[in-house]
Amino acid sequence: MNRRRLGLFALLLAGVALAGVEGTHLLERTLALRTQEALSGAFRCSVRLDGLSVDWFRRIIVMTGLSVSCPLAGSPVMAREKGPQGGQPPVAPLLSIERLEARFEPLSLLNRVVEIDWLSVSGGRVQAVSGDSGDNFRAFLARWISGVRPRGISASATIRRISFSDTDVSLLFSDRKAGITLHAARALLRPNLFMNRFRLEIPSGSLSATLSGRTIVSSTLRATASFAHGGVSDLEVVASSPGGRLRVAGQVLSFDREPEASLFVRGRLALPSLAPLFPDPPALAGTLDFRGYLHGAVNRLRARSVVSSPSLTLGGQTLSDIRVILALAPGVLRADPVRLTAGTIGIEGSVVARLSPPLPQAEVVLREQGRNALLGPFSVRASGRLPLPSRPEEWEGFFRDLGRLARLSPDRRVS
Repeated sequence: MNRRRLGLFALLLAGVALAGVEGTHLLERTLALRTQEALSGAFRCSVRLDGLSVDWFRRIIVMTGLSVSCPLAGSPVMAREKGPQGGQPPVAPLLSIERLEARFEPLSLLNRVVEIDWLSVSGGRVQAVSGDSGDNFRAFLARWISGVRPRGISASATIRRISFSDTDVSLLFSDRKAGITLHAARALLRPNLFMNRFRLEIPSGSLSATLSGRTIVSSTLRATASFAHGGVSDLEVVASSPGGRLRVAGQVLSFDREPEASLFVRGRLALPSLAPLFPDPPALAGTLDFRGYLHGAVNRLRARSVVSSPSLTLGGQTLSDIRVILALAPGVLRADPVRLTAGTIGIEGSVVARLSPPLPQAEVVLREQGRNALLGPFSVRASGRLPLPSRPEEWEGFFRDLGRLARLSPDRRVS
């Protein structure tokens, strides 16, 4: 009799356990579905979640394959870019995460503030895309900053610590085939008590820049920043490699409207490190020192910079005592004045590059001064217009034509 009772009790326990497991799986599937629906409705983006599991004993929630894809918005030409069915053109997900883990306090689920001890993100990708057809991030951030909540969720959450591994943050200019990516091998994000200000520390990572599909990458990167009110303040990025060093400090504000930057830039660049940008690299040697300031809307930046070098070699020509003041405005890049020495000849002038299509070109004015063994002192003035390269491999030809212009006969003008 006792054996029969024990058997029945064992069967009952097994049934309860199976029901508990099945109930947990049902709860997990329901949570995954509701998470997708709530986030999609709140941020008006497409949300996908491949898996969600809950370990109640260890107090851990795990999400896998999370992605958030938002339509392009914010451009007056966007309507002309819509597909045949009136939908938005395809765009990369704004956010994708391979694996997200969070440890929570179970009793806090009964409160209006859910307590999360730590949150871990691995394999994260943030891809902010901007172009003539709009961008995929401003509408999302505007709703995030305004404090929008998913329907049916009234509670908020506090997170003590957020860690990242193998995570990228990219700003891509799709129409220009250009972009910049910050890769964090590891990083730590510390929120304040009210979850409205975050401090980011990246002790280990890299920085890469892409132009016309070709990329150069730094070997090391360190970065710190504060996030609050839809902007990044106290930003500092230091990247270095055998090819040089770059330090950027300042702020980028108003991400929910039109991002505006105020950045100080300083660094040193070894010209041979630019070789990956060229399919057939020209002869490059020497280093450039630069310091400058960028400000304004990200798509309409204005900048001023001083570039100098004691000596460099470009396309077989050795130049020395180089000093150039660069000024950037929307559609125009101005180098004025340009001062350098080629051999025994001093060159001074200006280059105004007009970047707007359909025919981007550079207007060049140069004056050479030197001394000839037979004729004594001389002065040569030349001016002309040169088409601007549209691909990196064309820059060698541009500088070669610029050199030919600098060696024109006295007082000859070319247009």
